[in-house]
Amino acid sequence: MRTQPKQSGLTDKVAGNPSSARHELYRELCQDEDGNRYTVVVYRPLLQLSVTEYALEDGTPVRFIDDCLFEIEATGRTLTRCEL
Repeated sequence: MRTQPKQSGLTDKVAGNPSSARHELYRELCQDEDGNRYTVVVYRPLLQLSVTEYALEDGTPVRFIDDCLFEIEATGRTLTRCEL
């Protein structure tokens, strides 16, 4: 009779990308100095925490400056919230 090795019950799966677990809160329509329009997506990485992250629709990181301004981190381009 052949014996079978014990299984630990754990899998070898790699944990998913933490950014894929972000929860979208809302979107802000913005524009830069040249009038180009962007959509800033506001995320909460963990619903239990009051930490907020910002990114463009394509995932480019955005920094919150104040209630009216954002900055695209990679380029330093300033975005203002559009008035509807």
